[in-house]
Amino acid sequence: MDDDDLQRPYSVCTRDDLKERITKQIDVISEIFCVSTSDATVLLMKLRWNSQLLSERLSQENKKLLTESGLKPVVVTDSNQDLSDSSCDEFYEFFDDVDDDDVKVSTPFCSHKFSTTYWSKYLDKNFFSVEKTLDTISCPHQDCGAAVGRDTIEKLTVKDKNRYDEYVLRSYLDTSKRQVKQCPAQGCSYFIEFHKGTDAEEYGLNVVCLCGHTFCCRCSLETHRPVTCNNASDWLSRDLQKLSEASDKSLSFLWIEANTEPCPHCLSPVEIGLGSLDSKFVPCGYCSGSFCWDCMHSEESHKTESGTYGDCLEPVEQDPLWNVEVVDTSCLDRWEACEVSLVEARSELQAFKESDNTSEEYIRIVREGLMLIVQCRQFLKWTCVYEHIHLEYEASKKEFLRFLQDYANTLVKSYAETLKEETGKGLSAAQLVCSRSNIPGVTSSIGNYFYNFSKALKDGLDAVKVKHYDDFAPCWLCDRCSYANTWLHKACQMCCESPVVNK
Repeated sequence: MDDDDLQRPYSVCTRDDLKERITKQIDVISEIFCVSTSDATVLLMKLRWNSQLLSERLSQENKKLLTESGLKPVVVTDSNQDLSDSSCDEFYEFFDDVDDDDVKVSTPFCSHKFSTTYWSKYLDKNFFSVEKTLDTISCPHQDCGAAVGRDTIEKLTVKDKNRYDEYVLRSYLDTSKRQVKQCPAQGCSYFIEFHKGTDAEEYGLNVVCLCGHTFCCRCSLETHRPVTCNNASDWLSRDLQKLSEASDKSLSFLWIEANTEPCPHCLSPVEIGLGSLDSKFVPCGYCSGSFCWDCMHSEESHKTESGTYGDCLEPVEQDPLWNVEVVDTSCLDRWEACEVSLVEARSELQAFKESDNTSEEYIRIVREGLMLIVQCRQFLKWTCVYEHIHLEYEASKKEFLRFLQDYANTLVKSYAETLKEETGKGLSAAQLVCSRSNIPGVTSSIGNYFYNFSKALKDGLDAVKVKHYDDFAPCWLCDRCSYANTWLHKACQMCCESPVVNK
């Protein structure tokens, strides 16, 4: 395990890492109690992978446990009965295509023989394709409790062997749900393991997978700081759709208000420009009434006693029906813009992973930078939800939050361009560490800025009450000479001859 993993409350592991850990646990039980690895697997699955409990029971009640687990020979009244034929049809319904030439296989603890085709369909229907993982796989015969272990599976097809390995892994993961979780990103095969003594519900809120996906361990949604799980769920399932509909509705009313006038007969909207160029009277498409576009009075009111048309009357005031309140959807616009930036950041991270780089240190430095950009973009996206939920009626705090968002966006954009420029030069890891731009140092500075940003939102933006915001202004003031330095500099540029570089 790397030093960085020890500093974090979790580590990222692969499917092969978990399978290796399972194999070690099985081998320990097998060696200590002199049982086969196949039987050790059956026992661990039955006792939910609790090695301590299994050791105690094997020491105190060995025969009883083996009998309960189906690892003792089962007495069969008629061992010559072939259960792969009609006698099996009363239990299962999928044996019409069983090949008589198939090899007959039984468990080591009974004599119930079945063809390999029979075994494959039985295991698939009752275990491998079932969502719930059972503690024990037993013989297909309904009156037999003999356990099915790896020694039986080894006699079947390669596909059955692979699916059995996945089934064992599922059993292990089901008993470790609080300690091991699979990354919810589509197509990702990484697992997140929380270290012992760590409360995953408290510390695992922001989990960063090696695939670049960040998610919340409580609700498995994407990382949604600075809002709660309930806030994030409500936003995605309800508020986002309502705001989108309100935005579309507001745009529709704005277009109606700008391009139509209400018919004086039925108050239906009539589009500007539908009238003839030779006449100022416009026909309504809803009630067929005609009215003057200039004064909004009916055509009949313009007629004189002689049958000719007179001058226009006093214009009719606009009906209040069209003065519709427009919903503020600026947070939705910012959300959508942040989503676009987040997708671009993830694409750049994925593109880097697919490139061929030989230096591990180089890969680590650049990947950390790209992953930081993804996390910052995701945080900025969810600050839009924070604004929608908490700052609807607090104009000053909303203005301050947008200042923080804009400046943070500028920092991330500048950092992304710097990282792209330096990596484009093809520098080695040592050159990146010692380069003038100091990529690792800038990475740390931006991380500190977003830490203060997150803390301010958690405190409710209390800093808005004071006149100066040391942690969030475009600069920080040196305690020694009061020089205003940008957040990209870790040391004062006025009183320090050279910036301090972390080694």
